[in-house]
Amino acid sequence: MIRIVAICAAVALTIATLSLPYGYYQLLRLGIFAAGIYCGIKLKSADDEKLAFSLFAVALAFNPFLPVFLSREIWLPIDLICAALFGFVAYRCGKKIPAIGSK
Repeated sequence: MIRIVAICAAVALTIATLSLPYGYYQLLRLGIFAAGIYCGIKLKSADDEKLAFSLFAVALAFNPFLPVFLSREIWLPIDLICAALFGFVAYRCGKKIPAIGSK
């Protein structure tokens, strides 16, 4: 399951580089926050703390409760970096930790 969540998050962040209505970015903020927390908890329980804490940092940046307001030019590279991070999580969970994705 973690692999599917990470892939969906990576795709959503990549789509965010397009010019879309503001509602998409509000929904993205909520989805990436949830994906970061979920994947971070699963990776922390699998003793991959460095990757888990990087996902918690992503969740903090995208949190919908105390939003970080930045310009579109600043969010663009952040979205791409976070998409790459979620892509790496999906790759790593498929290779290194197959038991996480099945639980």
